[in-house]
Amino acid sequence: MSLRRQLFLVLSVLFMVVLMVILWASLSGTRRYLEQQLASHAQDAATALSITLQQTLGKGDMVLVGMQVSSVFDRGYFQQVYVLAPDRTPLIKKELPEKIDDVPAWFSRLLPIQTTPGEAYISSGWRQLGKVLVVSQPTIAYQYLWHAANMMSLWIAGIFAISLMVMQLLLRFILEPLQRIEASARAVQEKRFGQIEKVPSAPELGRVVRAMNDMSRRVAEMLDIEAAKAEELRKTAYEDEVTGLDNRHGFELRLKDLLSGEAHFATAALIAIDLNDMRLFCRAQGFHNGLALMQAVVRAVQEQFAGAPPLLAGRVNDFTFYFGIIDAPETALAKDVAKLRDRIAAVIDLSPAAGQVSFSMGLVRFDSDCSRSEVFSRSDLAVESARQSGRNMLVSLPDDPVETSALGSFNWRVLIESALREGRWAMVKQAVVQLSQPKRRLHTELMARLIDEKGNHVPASIFLPMALRHRLMPSVDRALIALGLEHLLRTGGDEHVALNLSYQGIASEEFMDWLDLKLADLGGKAARLLFELSEFACLRNIEAAQRAMAMARKHGAKFGIDSFGLDPGAIKLLRQMPPDYVKLAGSQITGIADDANTLNIVLSITRLARSLDVKVFAKSIESDKQVAALLAAGVDGGQGFLFGAPV
Repeated sequence: MSLRRQLFLVLSVLFMVVLMVILWASLSGTRRYLEQQLASHAQDAATALSITLQQTLGKGDMVLVGMQVSSVFDRGYFQQVYVLAPDRTPLIKKELPEKIDDVPAWFSRLLPIQTTPGEAYISSGWRQLGKVLVVSQPTIAYQYLWHAANMMSLWIAGIFAISLMVMQLLLRFILEPLQRIEASARAVQEKRFGQIEKVPSAPELGRVVRAMNDMSRRVAEMLDIEAAKAEELRKTAYEDEVTGLDNRHGFELRLKDLLSGEAHFATAALIAIDLNDMRLFCRAQGFHNGLALMQAVVRAVQEQFAGAPPLLAGRVNDFTFYFGIIDAPETALAKDVAKLRDRIAAVIDLSPAAGQVSFSMGLVRFDSDCSRSEVFSRSDLAVESARQSGRNMLVSLPDDPVETSALGSFNWRVLIESALREGRWAMVKQAVVQLSQPKRRLHTELMARLIDEKGNHVPASIFLPMALRHRLMPSVDRALIALGLEHLLRTGGDEHVALNLSYQGIASEEFMDWLDLKLADLGGKAARLLFELSEFACLRNIEAAQRAMAMARKHGAKFGIDSFGLDPGAIKLLRQMPPDYVKLAGSQITGIADDANTLNIVLSITRLARSLDVKVFAKSIESDKQVAALLAAGVDGGQGFLFGAPV
């Protein structure tokens, strides 16, 4: 129960007790007042009757005495009227039972009214003739007390209701700083380090808020320093100083990672731009003019593709630039590239390089089946063909590897849809182990395989691009995750299972609602699940990625970012949505044992991740030298053929 509810409950009970005490005290006071009034009424009646009976009783006329007593008693205000002789022998005795009309019996038992008798002596001169004893009837007193109790109860109930509302508002106002402190603590737990802007006036809470702000600020500053170091190392190793694009090494790593199938793109194209005669221009006009021209060309590309920036962008040689575009419709891409050619031509014509520098553009398409050398050789052919065609020419190679694959786009769609209908899917698994203790398994990653009509297993890197192209991934994700959940329930024990999500899947509300219900049905077993989303998918739709991460954590599952560390936005992504773990891109691991720059970059990532309480795993580990380098960099775990192939 929250503190506000506890305080509200305690204060409500105390206030109710106080009001009930006030009600009881008020009713008790009213009862004492009524008892006094009844006693006074009885005494007045006894006194008046004694005066009336002096002469009548002195003459011994008992008939008249009875009539006088009856005239008083018959009014109904009295319970008893006695006329007693000097020896206390009753001369006249009139009695009625106690009447309590229109008043609940429990009320009269709870608040009984005591009726004190009124007494008066009857005398003639110095001779005492007798005594009058009168007891009032309490009916009217009980009715008055019951009416007063009802009225006071209504007033107290109204006061109590109003007080509860006021108390609720006051508690909300008083405890609002605690809510802000709680929100700040939760943000710190989620690796977000903001500030509580409004400091409460209460000194105790004010000190706590200032301490929280100071802690968040210091931690954020340390993380900013670590992030800046990691970003600086990444820039040094992978970024071109002149244009801000990837250098050749960075571009090749990212292209290799893209071709490994981790991004699961549907279609891809590479735009190659080669500036001709730039060396002569730089010698004649100065190198600073050459730098300005290259930067202007890069801006032209960025402006042309402002709505959907290239996934890859690099300066691979002195005057050669490559830009990778994925999932762009063929017709739209052809128009954009043609506009880009005109834009670059205009940039050169308006610069000091007009008439001295030209360019050649090539456009080639590729898929994940292509090797890095094939992509580069085809782009070189396209650029050379453009150069041979004349100044400022664009050549697009006609063949499309995606469309000329063994099955063809339509047949792939038919195959995937039939697999969805018939449930022809299989899972293979690969262990993620602790690098310092390779025999200790951290979790198991499940990888999808499509089973074709002949019973052959088709790897995800082959069928997923086609599923993405035909926007079938939400259905594929649902089928594969259902298979993974079956594996989880079947194996039991403490095995933790990692499942992959796609960017199309997390963008589908229908799929995410289905997954939410599935995880809710798992209950506590959901804590054995890990969901992975590639760095590419996170950066493509960061809001959807954050929702997916929040949903996983809501059910106790963990969330990881796969193929991490190559994109220029990787460090910012780690700060923006710190996951439970990251898996370093396989293309980084290949050369980590021999490349000091790569080792330093991984080291900077692990330092930042450790500050955020994020685990770091590595992929594609194939040698003991890589393990030693990764351990030196502080990597926690890894997977690869060194520890076992997917089975």
